[in-house]
Amino acid sequence: MDIYKSLARLFLPDEVLDYFDVVNFEEIHTGKTFFGDYPEKELHLYLDEKDMPPCGSKKYRPNGFTEEKVMHDFPIRDRKAILHIRRRRWINAEGHNEVLDYGDLLGADGTKFSREFAAFLKECP
Repeated sequence: MDIYKSLARLFLPDEVLDYFDVVNFEEIHTGKTFFGDYPEKELHLYLDEKDMPPCGSKKYRPNGFTEEKVMHDFPIRDRKAILHIRRRRWINAEGHNEVLDYGDLLGADGTKFSREFAAFLKECP
């Protein structure tokens, strides 16, 4: 496994790199400050679902991407971490579009937070 992918696994929610590629990132200075005079920064990571047909099936072929879903994750080095996730649309054997279901891999139900970050926030007083 390449060293950059190994490093990215430490910063992203579990299993994300098994299903998604990091296609871009950018650091944004919001112009705001916190704790007095520390500049607020955001790290935006852009992820596209890999071109992997379900279970190796040849009954599906890729058909572009869905609109991106924005999800918040643990801060990384004093930067808010914001994931922009595009799911792959598939055309099945009958010619219908499908988006595969990975359960709660992408986020906690009813939130815009990663599973791990939502669990952490629930435990905070």
